[in-house]
Amino acid sequence: MARGLVLRRSHLIGLVVPSITNDFCAQLYQGAESYAVERGYGVLLSVTKEDLRKEKSALERLRRVVQAEGVIALPAPSSPGKSSFHDQALADWPYVLVVRHFPDLQSDRVLCDDVKGGYMATSHLIALGHRTIFFVSDARQSGCSNVKARCTGYRQALGQAGLRLDPACSIDVHIGRPPEAQTALFKALRRRKPTAIFANNDPTAVAILAFLNSAKLKVPDDIALVGFGNLNVSRLVNPQLTTIDYGAEEMGRLAATVLIDRLQGSVTGQHQILLEPHLVSRDSCGARSSGADRSTGHLELMSVG
Repeated sequence: MARGLVLRRSHLIGLVVPSITNDFCAQLYQGAESYAVERGYGVLLSVTKEDLRKEKSALERLRRVVQAEGVIALPAPSSPGKSSFHDQALADWPYVLVVRHFPDLQSDRVLCDDVKGGYMATSHLIALGHRTIFFVSDARQSGCSNVKARCTGYRQALGQAGLRLDPACSIDVHIGRPPEAQTALFKALRRRKPTAIFANNDPTAVAILAFLNSAKLKVPDDIALVGFGNLNVSRLVNPQLTTIDYGAEEMGRLAATVLIDRLQGSVTGQHQILLEPHLVSRDSCGARSSGADRSTGHLELMSVG
């Protein structure tokens, strides 16, 4: 501490994430912390719960009180131009955004190639013979850059396969409000009768799986399901979830590398790193013969309360 005071360096960096119970964030921290320690830095963790006010408070505390030299952040959902990272007070503070970014904001960022990941997930379902495929996102996150990019990949895959893009097949549901989310999902399923669902992330997919189970719909027999993230929960549910993996621990390590290199003056200009997504095929898709689409018979029996 004395050396840091003399040199005006704390050798601390912040990591701001939505949750500590989400194993993606835990892996992100593990990757960032292990690399930072190698470079002589400590990592301080702050949790926002996807709340902009908590995010702003965490950033101010890290910078003003703890005097962290920079921060890695998975930013909270926000309207364009409303993010904490648009604040001029942070303009001269080094930071790296992970998972999500803001197109109108110049910043270092480490992201997944979400367009490619969305394309891979949807193409996998198409290859199994599905023709009516839903894209379902958590309404709290639907405006985030990663969700938009995954939806773009979904649309590209449908277009390349010559399938009609139906706006009614892309829906947002409030996963944090289970009764409301279940009702919205069931109404959409009744209207369009999809045979497959691509969820914007694994927590959303797991919530959808629970909703389908409550309606006596079997995955994958009645509806196939794909998530995104390859979180531990994707292996714990029954059936195990087909998903897209993009290496949370590696993302943390790369973000720490970019940030510390910038702190030490070894990089210039804006840096963007895109991680390659990979399909992890498990039981929630099953195998289907290619050919004509089918309706899901049980849909007419569902109650939406």
